[in-house]
Amino acid sequence: MSPPEKGRRLMPALHGTNLTNVKEKNRALALRLISTEQSVSRANLARSMHLTKTTLGNIVSDLIASDIIKEYTYSSSETDSALGRKPIILDLSPNSPLIMGMLIKRNLLSGILADLKGRIIAQKDCKYDSLDQDTLIETLVQLYEQLRKGQRREIVAIGISSLGPVDTNAQKLTTPANFWGIHDLALPEIIHDRTGLPAYLIHDSSAGALAEKIYGSHTHSDNLLYLHIMNGIGAGYIFHGNIYDGDFGQSGELGHTSINFAGPSCSCGNRGCLELYANVENMNRHIRELRAIYKGPTLLPKEQETYSWDDIITAAAAMDFLAMAALDEFCGYLSYAVRNAIHLLDVSHIIVGYDTPVETTVVEDTLTTKLNSGPMSNTGHVIDIVKSSFGGQAPLIGSIAVVTDKIFNGELNIFKS
Repeated sequence: MSPPEKGRRLMPALHGTNLTNVKEKNRALALRLISTEQSVSRANLARSMHLTKTTLGNIVSDLIASDIIKEYTYSSSETDSALGRKPIILDLSPNSPLIMGMLIKRNLLSGILADLKGRIIAQKDCKYDSLDQDTLIETLVQLYEQLRKGQRREIVAIGISSLGPVDTNAQKLTTPANFWGIHDLALPEIIHDRTGLPAYLIHDSSAGALAEKIYGSHTHSDNLLYLHIMNGIGAGYIFHGNIYDGDFGQSGELGHTSINFAGPSCSCGNRGCLELYANVENMNRHIRELRAIYKGPTLLPKEQETYSWDDIITAAAAMDFLAMAALDEFCGYLSYAVRNAIHLLDVSHIIVGYDTPVETTVVEDTLTTKLNSGPMSNTGHVIDIVKSSFGGQAPLIGSIAVVTDKIFNGELNIFKS
């Protein structure tokens, strides 16, 4: 396989009308449906793809011959059993290829092996306090070597989901803030040279959006906005079924859109950026201010000086007054930026991804109240806000999705001739 070309765009349209291109496109589409839909048979695959049984049969035979899929006998209902029929279902072969995913976060590097369904087979994590460019590269390569050791299934490509900003067109990690001076790093090219595998870089927010589109609860939504709340606030966009990265591959920095043009200066050079208001430090400030006048019970210990995101969300999930007030202010700021995005992009599906130690939708519920009241409440435009199918893991699953997206669209050919 050749290394990824510089300057490419994600999810390009396939061109050409010759029979080879049509066959490759249909084969990739069939693999996508088998990998992302439930209980796929030859009959419903032919209907979904608008193909004759003969044409579909040839495609399935190719996939079976490549040991990518396999036919399984499956009893799906009492009716089938009563009639003596057991449907034949198409699914991935136990020998189907794997994808290596890498996630770059501040203080954590993760590597995973997953199949084409996005199911994680193995995972390795590496925590760190600081690192330089060489250490970053060596650690990622070590994660790859550790995960592939003893693995008999073929690894076909590597997806890299990273904190931003990243330039997905040039395939470079550009100038992430507070990241030990690492900048303008062509990671995919370096990783390809070290592993021999095609490698692709994607912003963690865009990765989250792509994970939801391919493997999550909104696979049939053509347009959606993914909100990524981590150390900062990012956004990933799916438009007309495709990931949108902008002309320079650097879209998604929602935290650096201004909600107060007269506000304080931001490190990005802008004024009044969302991240200057919607952050854990301000949530703690609000809690301290309220504690001076609120004498009721709270789950936030008074002797603790500061509270983490996890602390506040856990308490808010239990309807703690101080935590709920801090979250309400946070979501209030967030809603200003999201409402601007909604007005510009006209999206109605919003997915929120963040780490949380408890099962709760308190963030989504609070944001839903903010966005479906006020200026937009009389338009009939109801905003659907849900929690990510993967919680804070969406960008990690997205490191797999950036590769499978290329496979499913025919850009990356994994089929044996």
